Amino acid sequence: MINVLLIEDSPGDVHLIKTLLAQSNQAGSSPSVIHLTHAEQLKNAYTLLAKISCDLILLDLSLPDAHGLSSFLELNQCQPTIPVVILSGHADLEIAIQAVQLGAQDYLAKDDLTANLLVKTIHHTIERHRLLLEISQRAAELEHQNLALNDFAHTVAHQIQGLLSQMVGYASLVDSHYQEQLSPSARQAVDQIMQSGYKMNNVITELLFLASMGSENIQVSELDNKRILTEVLKRLRYQIRAADAKISMPSHWPSALGYAPWIEEVWLNYISNGLKYGGSDEEPPILKLGATQEGNGMVRFWVADNGPGIAPTDQKRLFKPHTRVTSKKIRGEGLGLSIVWRIVAKCGGKVGVDSQEGSGSCFWFTLPEKSS
Repeated sequence: MINVLLIEDSPGDVHLIKTLLAQSNQAGSSPSVIHLTHAEQLKNAYTLLAKISCDLILLDLSLPDAHGLSSFLELNQCQPTIPVVILSGHADLEIAIQAVQLGAQDYLAKDDLTANLLVKTIHHTIERHRLLLEISQRAAELEHQNLALNDFAHTVAHQIQGLLSQMVGYASLVDSHYQEQLSPSARQAVDQIMQSGYKMNNVITELLFLASMGSENIQVSELDNKRILTEVLKRLRYQIRAADAKISMPSHWPSALGYAPWIEEVWLNYISNGLKYGGSDEEPPILKLGATQEGNGMVRFWVADNGPGIAPTDQKRLFKPHTRVTSKKIRGEGLGLSIVWRIVAKCGGKVGVDSQEGSGSCFWFTLPEKSS
């Protein structure tokens, strides 16, 4: 049995709905018997809802104690698990549509009512509402699971970072105090341990950063790009040494606003890509870092390399997630640049690349200029 509460003050409309439901029940066209309870006003409806179980509410917004959409919102807030179908005359059809946009499951025009339409609407509305509640419950469960997994991931990642620090520390100790006693192959092995440890630490740092992006509330402030880049180059020192790269940058940076931990990741991605894909077989990577005030309240920061350049078709896809360009020398793994786009957008700026095949690339991002 389906229990329906009709909130309607017009005797004619009440009689019509009762007749249509009776016809449906007698004809057996409804898969379930529909039992109707009637309330003339909202205050009576609230009294009934405290006493009876209800599967669906048919609500007329033109009641003596109703106030249009506000009455629906109040009812929906008090009974969020009961779907509401609006009963509408042609005069207030627009209000009925607005109610659906605000959370009502459906609306019925009184002048167009038939037994078949009324019964179908009741059954479809109840089933649709049940599915929506299941989806909402499942989403809440997944969010809870994600929070638990996120906490677990942070705990494990910090433990791994601690173990890595010990490993790199002992390797550094051996390198500093026992280098003369080691054979060339042993020295090379110690150096490789240190390189791999620092690289793994960078990976863990970026994973932790990525996990926190969605939940972390940021507050932009004036950036100290000199300090940020000192930390970035420290994190990339082994890659810089391995590539025999040359990096130049200005001694002074224009003032801009951003969130320093995130902007550090932007620089890290751009410079890391330049180290991987700058240069050629005959020449090591040469990276030039800089900044330009655009004159529109924004500052453009950039990393220019001496790589092979990027085809125009690939440039359009670089900042999309999981994109691999089709050039012979693939620039990055796609994910890093998509993170850059998300970071800079959240800080109020834009990203892009200027490149010609055979002439290198210049990756840039903009940030709001700090007003004086």
